[in-house]
Amino acid sequence: MKQRFINKRVVIIGATGGLGEAYAQAFLNEGASAMLVSRNPEKAQALRERLGGEAAVAEGDITDESAVRKLVEAVGQWNGSGGIDVVVNAAGFDVRKPLSGHEPEEIRRTLDTNLLGAILITRHFLPVMNNSSGSTIVHMGGFADGRLAFPYYSVDVASRAGIHAFAEAMNRELKQEGSRVTVTYFCPNSADTPAERPFHQVWKEMGITISSPEQVASELLDTVARRRTVWLMGGLPTRIFAKLNVLSPRLADKLLMNRYGRILQKHFGGGETLLSPQAVTKKPLRTAAIVLIALSFLLYALLPVLPFLPLTVTTKSVAGGVMIGASEIVFLTGAVILGKEAVAKYKRWMNPLHWFCCGKRSGV
Repeated sequence: MKQRFINKRVVIIGATGGLGEAYAQAFLNEGASAMLVSRNPEKAQALRERLGGEAAVAEGDITDESAVRKLVEAVGQWNGSGGIDVVVNAAGFDVRKPLSGHEPEEIRRTLDTNLLGAILITRHFLPVMNNSSGSTIVHMGGFADGRLAFPYYSVDVASRAGIHAFAEAMNRELKQEGSRVTVTYFCPNSADTPAERPFHQVWKEMGITISSPEQVASELLDTVARRRTVWLMGGLPTRIFAKLNVLSPRLADKLLMNRYGRILQKHFGGGETLLSPQAVTKKPLRTAAIVLIALSFLLYALLPVLPFLPLTVTTKSVAGGVMIGASEIVFLTGAVILGKEAVAKYKRWMNPLHWFCCGKRSGV
């Protein structure tokens, strides 16, 4: 097992949540000393016992500035004269329903917990961070880069997008001041936690991967160890689409967000959608998507031809890599237009094995 955090001091805020507990276990497994922070001291103490009794515990409410000051004092007493190496802010709150259904208290709690909390943690922990070796304050983002504006998540998206911009501004500010401390914006996948489990069916309908808490924790520790300031779980397709959404929201709507919106409306909007996916996806766009998927198969099919072309080995290697990359990109673009059920059908149609043997045996 890796031991990247031996002798490192780690503070985990919101440690008694599903992801917070996984983060605590992962850091302890890699040799860190940890302080578990929760609004509920009894839960924090119970978690400490489950983790073997090695961690310290503290009470903290990140929406209350005086409570954050007291937390920093408690951390100082635990840590002594050394600086803190990692602060993980795993606290969060979200509401999933139309804006008209949000109660004022729900709006305040979302903004106070997610955005105000991140600002207060950063402001008061910066003076006690370990500047000599470089240290990190990590805040949680939403799905993709947090700026993927899902309908029925309006206030939550506003808070997560605010954290994204705040972290970006703080890293520029810290750089100007010569500090080696960084602020990290980490966007986890939907995870198999008690809080998220009731919504798993929604994510499955959207074709979004559900990760285990241990998988999320593993990526968080990699992010901290590599000193990344922004990290999005979900792989290259998620990162590409997040950038596309920033550059062209209208194109993002056509490719994916309209379909997501219909699913979210069904679950959180208080009624069924009026249009089927087939009715909304216009025929020219659907045809273009099919062509893209076919092109991706064609690019792969041409790869065996490369060795026989009168080219240098270096040129063949580069051309092969470009063809594979292009194939993946055009397939992804077609897939997000059609949806996973339609893609599965066209993949069968375009598979030569299906033409000559498997299709006949299956009766399709």
